[in-house]
Formats: sequence, C-alpha cells, structure tokens
Amino acid sequence: MRVAFAGLIAAQSMIFGLAVNLSPPEGRTRLALHAALAASAVVVFLLVGLPLLRAAFGAARHGRIVFEQLFLAGIFGAFAASLQSTLRGSGHVYYEVVAILLAIYTFGRILGERRRSAALDAARTLGREFDTCERIAGDGRVATVPVREIQPGDMVLVAAGTGIPIDGVVMDGAAFVNESALTGEPFPIAKRGGDPVFAGSHSLDGALRVRATAAGGERRLDGILARVIAAQSKPSHLEREADRLVAWFLPAVFGIAALTFCVWSLRAGWTVGLFNALSVVLVACPCSMGLATPIGIWSAMADLARRGLVANTSDLIERLAAVDAAVFDKTGTLSREQLELVEFVCAPGINREALLEEVAAIETTSAHPVARAFRRQAPGLVAENVRQLPGAGIAGRVNGAELRIGNASILARDNIDAAPHTFYVTRNGALAATALLRERLRDPAREIIAELEAAGIPCAILTGDRPETAAIHALPNIHAGLSPLEKASRLRAISSRALFVGDGINDTPAMAEAHASLCLTTGSGIARDVAMGELRDLRAIPFALARSRGAVRIIRQNLLFAAAYNFIGIGLAASGVLHPVAAALLMLGSSLTVSWRALRKPSLGFQLPVLKTSAACREPRSGLPQPV
Repeated sequence: MRVAFAGLIAAQSMIFGLAVNLSPPEGRTRLALHAALAASAVVVFLLVGLPLLRAAFGAARHGRIVFEQLFLAGIFGAFAASLQSTLRGSGHVYYEVVAILLAIYTFGRILGERRRSAALDAARTLGREFDTCERIAGDGRVATVPVREIQPGDMVLVAAGTGIPIDGVVMDGAAFVNESALTGEPFPIAKRGGDPVFAGSHSLDGALRVRATAAGGERRLDGILARVIAAQSKPSHLEREADRLVAWFLPAVFGIAALTFCVWSLRAGWTVGLFNALSVVLVACPCSMGLATPIGIWSAMADLARRGLVANTSDLIERLAAVDAAVFDKTGTLSREQLELVEFVCAPGINREALLEEVAAIETTSAHPVARAFRRQAPGLVAENVRQLPGAGIAGRVNGAELRIGNASILARDNIDAAPHTFYVTRNGALAATALLRERLRDPAREIIAELEAAGIPCAILTGDRPETAAIHALPNIHAGLSPLEKASRLRAISSRALFVGDGINDTPAMAEAHASLCLTTGSGIARDVAMGELRDLRAIPFALARSRGAVRIIRQNLLFAAAYNFIGIGLAASGVLHPVAAALLMLGSSLTVSWRALRKPSLGFQLPVLKTSAACREPRSGLPQPV
C-alpha cells in the first residue's frame, strides 16, 4: 500500500512539476506550488525511501560503498538544486526526480526480495513436510517425534500413502515407492526388506518399517535444502556488478563536486561554488545508469512472457545472454509426467481388446502412477473386490475372473525380467499378457535439442534414471544414474555458463549451481521458486536465448552512452558552463534516450522456428548471436 500510495503521489507531482517548469507562476502561487512539490517529494521519500537510507548509511558504517549511496546522492542533489531554485525565486525545479529514482530502486529491491523469500519459504515448507516421524520404541509403542531426534539404528513406521521422513533400510513390509522427486526415476520402485529408502520419497500403497541409516539432520534431503538456501542467500549478479560500479563512480563524483566547490568558491564565492558543485552531483545522477539496465530487462522479460517464459528474477536475462551450453533433466522435463503403454502382448487365445477392457476396469479405481497408463476414456466393465498388492500391483474381479496386474512378483516363477517398465497381467492365476510402459517424450524435445545444437549451443541430459531406461529414447549426450548432488557436480563440469532446465526437487541443487535455470510450470513448488524462470513450452528456449543476447547488447551500449554522458556532463558542470537546470535537463534527456533505446526490439539473428520435423531442424540456420 505504501508503494502504491507513493506511486500515486509521484505521478501527480511529475504532472505538476512539468506544468510549473513550462509556465512558471509568480509570487505566492509559485511559492505554494513549489512547497507542495517539495512536500510530495518528502512524503514519497518517507513512504518508500527509508530502506534506501538505512542501506546507504548501514554500508557507510561498515566502510563499504554501495549502489544505494549513488541513488541517495542523486536524490539529495536533485532536491537541493530544486530547493535552491525555490529559495532564489528563479529557475526550474525537479522534485519529481526524487520519485523517479525511488521508484527504480524500490521496484528492483521488492522483486529481488520477494523471489528470494519465495524460494526460501518453499525450501523450509518442504523441510517441514518431512520434519516429524513415527518412531517405534523398543517395547513396540509408536510415538510422533521430530526427525532431528532420529539416530542411526532407530526404527520408524511409514504408513501407506505417506512420505518417507528418513534415510534408511526397509526391515518389514512392501510397497511401491515414488522416488521421482529425488532421483528422476519415472517408475515407482518396489521396496521390500533390505531395500534402501530416502527421505522425500513417498510410499504409494503399503506400510513399511524402516531402520534409519543416517541421523535426522544428515539426510540426502537435508543436503538438497541446504544447497538451495545457501544459493538464495548469495547476492545477485546485478547487485555485485552495481557495487563494483559504484565503488569507483561515487567517490569520483563526490571528489569532483568537492573540488569544484573549493575552486569556484575561491574564484567567485561560495554561492557560485555550491551552485556548480550541485550541477556536478545532479548531472551525475544515476538515472541514466539506473534506467539503462531495468528498462531493457523489463522489455525483454515482457517479450519472454508472451512466449510462455515468466522470469522470476531480473538476473535471468543477463544470465541467458551468456549461456554457452544447455543441460536438461529428462524425467518430467524432456519427457511427460504420465507413463504410456507401448506394448501389450497377450498369450495365445486371449482377446487383446477384451483383456484391455478388463484391466482398465480395475486400474480406473486406482490413483497409482502406473494405473494411468492402462486407463481408458470410458471402461464398459465394473470391477469388484479391487485391492492393492503392496509392492507388487493391484488385483480385482472382472467378468467373474480374478485378474492381477503388477510386476514380476505377482508371478510364481523364477528368472522373470523384473525391469521397472515391464508389467504382467494374470487371469485366474495364468499369465495372460505382458505390458511394456515407458515415458513419452514431449513433442518438441528432440527438435529443440537439434535447434540449439545447430545454433552452436551444445546440449546434455542429466537424469537419475537407470541407464537402461534412459537409453530407450536414444537422446544425445545423456548422463544417467545421477543423484541430485551429482547432477550439480556434473553440470559444473560441463560448463560454468550452462542453462539448466528441470522440474523436480532433485533438480534444485543443479538449478542453484547453474548459470541460468528454468523450471517447467508443471514442476514441483520448490523447483519453480528456486529457478530463475518458469517455462510453459520448451519451444521458447531458443527465442529466450536470442532475445536475451539482443537485450544485453543494447544494455551495454546504453551503459557506454551513459558513461560518455557522465564524463562530458561532469566536465562541463565542473568547468562552470553547465547551469543546474541545464544539468537536470541533460540528465532527463539522457534518461529519455536510454529509455527509447532500451525499448527497441533488437535483431535476434533468427526467429523461433515452427518445429515440424527433425529434418527441418537439421537444416542450416543463421544461428544465435554469440554469447555475450
């Protein structure tokens, strides 16, 4: 509400300020209008400028020079020059410059803090989801305790359909466990006695007794969350660049202003000295530098949003511009979340369509991920006595026959292929069919990889999936069997300027390490908050890289223009030939020029292609502009 109210006041003061400068009033009317404009600047500063003031003086107490001090200098310079014009009874006033600078600073601060806070809150919320467990005492009693109290060797009860809160080994029970959020494995894994389980996964259909193998604060999940929190606590790239810029620019401006005051005070009196010193500060106002980056960034962010890519941080544009490699998660990113039935081979004498109808009647009653692959739009049969077979599958009666659908454990045979993507159907105890499930690649996945490769952006795929499962799609440069932290390590080895695209909790360490990161809008909550942007369609990636490079190219040209303007303007002001009003007008003109240039659409080098066939994507293209 403070920001909205301050914006309303600032907008009105800009209108009245323009009117006062174009048609200067006389007498008491002039004094009243100037007083109102000055008061509006003070009100805006009190509403939204106190964080800027605290940051500037807080850094000064610790001997640091930061960008906030540069903004503060511009604000005080504009206000002081305007106040001098008011008191002298002649000259223009630019009280509204205070509102402009405060708007630029406040918007950037709020955007950065909100995204950082969202990512931290998401990480902590996920931690709270797994921060208690049901510990089994030596006498068999079960008590709810904080996970941090768990020590290796403690026994924990995991109910069917709940999350697994510890890293451990199954001692009793059987269940299908969904580990996709941690490992990227798309298929639920059957867990029985002796099998390892990890905090952050979920038991889908059976109760388990688990013996802890790690202390409550040393789980794999804790390592992932710690990496995310540490990454979000680091200052942004733009903040570091701004601090490096202001570290030499602000002392230089103050030094020149002080020297100007001394020289001109000795030559023509302190009034002229103060007059020219204010000109130096005002012409060096950071408005042009402050506008050069944010307007270009906001314009590019708007174009990306129209393509289905929403930036979570203004850093994304600059990061995408420097990308020299693209790294993708496989499960849920290049592939769809839902498994598909690719083969259904029946035993001799079995009617395939009739059996599929019977299977669909049973699977329609289940929320299991595997069940979705067997469902049909409107099964014409009704199943009875449907029951889960924990860690094995599902059973029920259809048309008077007992059906079982599940993995190899439903068969009373040895040496049966137990691959996670192979399932079996028995009818009255006899093998009736073998089903093969697999992930389905998203339609543009291969074409997008080919397009990026053709444009000089090498691609790699990182997955926690098993090598034999990952090899099914024959994707190029795929690295399988990786843990979440191994993904982050492998990403660093590929490139220090890589773009990472993922969707799950297991991708968050890699997202935190990546130079730039995107998450699909269908991804997990924490992954969307950690990522620098949310992506609706993979097709937007080539356009995003090209548009970002064009935007950064214009931003850097604007910064060179702003630097040249400051060099010339400060020189003229220090020499006494630049009136404070002319300095303010020069500052305003440079800001308008920078704004116009930032809003221009840069040449992209190529437009986002209409991807129809792989062959079309392999045709030579003009390619992306070179990384900036």
